[in-house]
Parts: sequence; C-alpha cells; structure tokens
Amino acid sequence: MRAARLTTNSAASPRAGAPSINGWRIVQIGSITILILIVLVYFAFPFYWMLKSAFQTNTEIMAIPTQWIPSSLSFQSFERALALIPFGRYITNSLFVSVSTTIVAITIASMAAYVLARFRFPGATVILVIILFSQLIPGITRVFPIYFLIQDLGLLNNYLGLILAYIGFSVPYAVLMLRGYFKTSCPEELEEAALIDGCNYFTAFVRVVLPVSRPGIAAIAIFTFLGAWNDFLWASLLLNRGQMKTIQVGLGDFVGEMSGIQSMNAFMAACLMATIPAILLFALAQRNIVGGISAGAIKG
Repeated sequence: MRAARLTTNSAASPRAGAPSINGWRIVQIGSITILILIVLVYFAFPFYWMLKSAFQTNTEIMAIPTQWIPSSLSFQSFERALALIPFGRYITNSLFVSVSTTIVAITIASMAAYVLARFRFPGATVILVIILFSQLIPGITRVFPIYFLIQDLGLLNNYLGLILAYIGFSVPYAVLMLRGYFKTSCPEELEEAALIDGCNYFTAFVRVVLPVSRPGIAAIAIFTFLGAWNDFLWASLLLNRGQMKTIQVGLGDFVGEMSGIQSMNAFMAACLMATIPAILLFALAQRNIVGGISAGAIKG
C-alpha cells in the first residue's frame, strides 16, 4: 500500500526543472500583453505626434532631442490654420458628400443584399461573381474611365459627380458584407411570420429585417462614411474648384502653401481638427451598434 502511494505521488508531482502550468500561463499572458502594447503604440504614435505637434511651436517640433510633451499649450496654430484655409467650408463639403454617399449607398446595398440573400433566380451567381471581381480591380486602374465618364455627364466640379463615384465604389463591398449578414444573422422565420400577418416582402424587409439588422448596417455605414471622408484621389480629380473642395483636398493645398517649417504646427492643427468629426460620428455609430444589438436580440 505504501509503495503504491509513493508511486502515485511521484507520478503526480512535476518533474524537476520543468516549468509549471501557471508559469507557462504567465509567459503566454505576458507575451500577448507585450504584443498588444507594441501594436497599440504602432497605431497610436502618429496620432500622438499630430496631437502634441498641434499645441507646440515650430521650434519645439523640430527640436533635437525630441520634446514629447508640449512645454505650454498654445492655440495660435489653430487660429493660423483657420486663417490660411476656409476650414469650415471644407468640413461642410466633406460632411455633405460623405453623408449623402452613405445614405444612398446603404439604401441600395441593403436592398440588393437582401434579394441576393433570400431569393434564388437565374443570374444571381453571375451578379455575385461580378461584384466580387469588382473588388479585385486596383482603384488606380479606374481613374481614366471614371474621370471621362463623369466628364461626359457634365458632372466635373459637381457634388453629384463625386457622390456617384463614391456610391459606385461603396455599393459592391456593402452588398457582399450585408448579404452574408442577412444569411447568418437574420432568421427567415421572422419574415415568414410577417408574411403570415399580412406583410409583403418589401414591408417585411422594412419593418422586420432592417430593424434586426441595424448592427450590420451601422458597421457598413461607418466604413462607407470613412471611405468617402478620407479619400483624396477622387476628390482632387472630380471636385477641385475653389470653395467646393473637400477637407482632404484642402489639407493637400495647405501642404503646398507651407514654407519650410513655418506652418508645421498649423498643418498639424488642421489635421487634428479634420479628424474630430469622423471620431465623433464613429462614437455615435458605436452607440447605435450596441443599441441595435439589444433591439435586435431574439429571445427564445
């Protein structure tokens, strides 16, 4: 009996020199934490540099060694940025174009994705292949065809021309994402119950599918808005006349007007102000996503 007990205890005890399970767990947690911190610093460092430079003087920005914390908070850079470019007008232009693009693109994409997710008809696979193929084409290859198309339509330096271009870029991606969301996260039983209650497919889509799908639609709307808001290439090609420019094109002009380092802090202040509307809208959209998940929850 004693020999068996000794054998059992020796088998259960860890080998000498071997790391314990808790030790490996600590190593894993530590490694993951360090990796997350490295990634966080990598993505946050440019924003921090912009933030601290917006409140520094040009001398402090170029100082060696680097001054990581402003010696004093100065708002003169913001005043100079507002004086050099019509900042408010550019922000208004970007908001108008981005919001219009998001509303129209999400409306079209949600209806198209619903049809492709729920109905079987000849050509559905071909449509999906074409949509997928459109996402594989580099954006730069579409510059000349789209530019000349917008020009032939007489929509150069017109908000409508730029909005139509953005809608064309956003709808295929939104359709692919929302189709998968409708197939996996929106039960068909809800539509069947609505049809039994007297709804047709369109009213069932509006009254049942859309409210349940608000989290997915809100997420795609965020990407659509940010895609239009952050774009520089197409805005500079299709909408580059005076007061009609978007904020990204306006910041590009700001760079062209800079002389050496004399306007570095003003440029950083302009960039910081340009990010504020997108950050605020993203925060609001995040709240809407959480509310949509709660409202669209199905209790069984």
